[in-house]
Amino acid sequence: MKYASIITRAIVGGVLLYAGFMKAIGPSAEFAALISAYKILPAALIGPFAIGLPYVEMWVGLFLLFGFYTRQASVATLVLISSFSMALLSSLLRGIDLVSCGCFGADSLSPRYTIVLDMILLVLSIVSYRQSKIPPAYSLDKVLP
Repeated sequence: MKYASIITRAIVGGVLLYAGFMKAIGPSAEFAALISAYKILPAALIGPFAIGLPYVEMWVGLFLLFGFYTRQASVATLVLISSFSMALLSSLLRGIDLVSCGCFGADSLSPRYTIVLDMILLVLSIVSYRQSKIPPAYSLDKVLP
């Protein structure tokens, strides 16, 4: 059972870390254009969101990956992935034809596949949250007070 915790943290944390990194190394204007295509945020918030979100994803991914504040990182992951899923579903239901979800920066992924990936990550995040009631094995929570 202790290995399940490591695996779920590694998968979800790794995906968040990769997604944030790919967006952070790309031009923020490109990510801002992808965010704008969703037609959810007001124009004034798109720029700051495009600059800040990749770093939030990387920090949450690192915390989850290393098991540092695992419970809180799992909740943050649930909020992030739920938000991504709702934004994506909202755009699809409104008939907005997205070429890419923007999840991995320049790496293009079909929005329909992204929904499946989001649901898998959501389930793994719930598992990670449930397993973090006590400090998980092989985590910084286990060794740091």
